[in-house]
Amino acid sequence: MFTRNARRAEFEKLKAWGVKGVKVDFWHSDKPDRIAQYREVLADAAEFQIMVNFHGCTIPRGWSREFPNLVAMEAVFGAEQYKFRDFYPAKAPWHNSVLPFTRNVIGPMDFTPVTFSDARFPHQTTNAHELALSVVFETGIQHLADSVESYRALPDAVKTFLRQVPSAWDDTRVLSGEPGRQVVIARRDRGVWYVGAVNGAATAQAARVDLAFLTDGSWTASIVRDGDADRQFASETRTVTPKDAIDVTMRAHGGFVVRLERTGLDQKGYR
Repeated sequence: MFTRNARRAEFEKLKAWGVKGVKVDFWHSDKPDRIAQYREVLADAAEFQIMVNFHGCTIPRGWSREFPNLVAMEAVFGAEQYKFRDFYPAKAPWHNSVLPFTRNVIGPMDFTPVTFSDARFPHQTTNAHELALSVVFETGIQHLADSVESYRALPDAVKTFLRQVPSAWDDTRVLSGEPGRQVVIARRDRGVWYVGAVNGAATAQAARVDLAFLTDGSWTASIVRDGDADRQFASETRTVTPKDAIDVTMRAHGGFVVRLERTGLDQKGYR
């Protein structure tokens, strides 16, 4: 990626292979020559119709307005820190409830979320908390960072949710939240709404999802929440309307997700 000729030759080869995107890591500098290199990579990749995800990089700087092939940037202490920082697990629940109000506000955030397995330093979050990060954190391409075996071992309701949850959104609503304590976010993909909530506190917390943001009619709500233990899930399906609310009690460092689809509509949300 350092020299134009080598970079363009690589992009040409990748395009011929059918590759749609690249993840370029280990920038670790905001010096002028590195900032120029970011833009050069984006321009060359665009010429070969290749999307770009910057990792180990600077914060988003509005470049996606000029280069729409820029779909994600890291610039955050993400899930990989469970391998490297002994203090990270204790900080993570609080951190996860702060990021939607801080780092993620300025642009896409490649956190590499939804990790259920423990690395070197074990999680203190519940599995439902980790699942909710697929909605709470926004980025143009969502890299789920656990092993194949971990995802295959999940309950059916969780696997179904992960198969369906998108990474590009038409609308976003912050339903409630207090940085460091909890956040509840609703996002819409065409006619389907997804709600994600995380508890940043070390005590159980109640959360209410007021469904007034829905359009009129009957909706099917598929809920996945904390089970009886931190690594367990509970799930249910119910019929709701915009006049209803969904109340969920999150375990300490817990969370939940809800998928809301109009009853009687196809998967795109149209009649």
